[in-house]
Amino acid sequence: MSITTSAWTETTHQVPFTAELDDRPESTPPRTLTAIIPTVGRRSLKRAVASVSRQTWPTTALVVLDRPENAASVEKLLQGLPHLLVVSPGGLGGAGARNLGVRSARTTHVAFLDDDDEWVSEKAALQMAVAGEDTVVSSRSLLVGSTSRVVPERLYHSEGDQAVPVVDYVLDRSTLRLRRHFMQTSSLLCSRDTALQVPWNQDLTRHQDWDWLARLEAAGKTLRMLPEVLVRVHQGSTGSISRSADWQASSRWLDSVGPGLSDRSRADFLTSVVARGAFASGAWNQGLRQLARGLRARPHAAAVVLAVSGMLRVGGHGS
Repeated sequence: MSITTSAWTETTHQVPFTAELDDRPESTPPRTLTAIIPTVGRRSLKRAVASVSRQTWPTTALVVLDRPENAASVEKLLQGLPHLLVVSPGGLGGAGARNLGVRSARTTHVAFLDDDDEWVSEKAALQMAVAGEDTVVSSRSLLVGSTSRVVPERLYHSEGDQAVPVVDYVLDRSTLRLRRHFMQTSSLLCSRDTALQVPWNQDLTRHQDWDWLARLEAAGKTLRMLPEVLVRVHQGSTGSISRSADWQASSRWLDSVGPGLSDRSRADFLTSVVARGAFASGAWNQGLRQLARGLRARPHAAAVVLAVSGMLRVGGHGS
């Protein structure tokens, strides 16, 4: 079923008060789940929605279209697949579309899925089994591209001897390829109340998922990563809903993180993301300046190699 508004009808029933009813324990409302899928209408959306329809835990696919002019083509693309369609005014970007999806959902829990990724069929069931009111659940992913690999090698831990702040975990660049540490939007599930309390930052053009994770942790939420591979992340796709970005946006975001970030994680980010992006865009003086800033804090060797690689990509885009 497809709709183009976020309007639902809710009904209530009055029950006469009796002492017998008053003595009964309060019933727990059923736990329900919506998959929020922001899109501009790419063909890969069909694959993402189909993966939601195959979930062993009943899950509503809520597609948030951020280009209203594509509504007819999206409905044609998704014909035969159960879904709800919410059409934005346009121009919200990924974070704004996710927030609209959260507000439009009518379930106890929400999960996020990029329109070029897909879930394995057990994802919702396994994550809902451990999701609490204040627990945000992630999982391992399979990166699909010219080659495929499972990430991360090291699970994130919020407690115990291996516990680190989540922003330090995701910014670590101790390997050339994303492998050791990884946590991405399409793996995340939480209660709807949590997503309403800590909305995605619509002002950001980059690093929206890392920023959201950091603010969830600051708000006292618990982050838990399951060892199972529950998401297929397709790399190298074009036409994302995310707004175009540059190294300056990355630099501004890093400055907004605050003092809670470790020196080495800050150094890794300055070199592998900010300096690399500046070099790739042709801003050599700024690239050298950011690289020098990072080197003073002793980044991992892999981060430095990535920074230098930006010199070979002049005219490209930093990542």
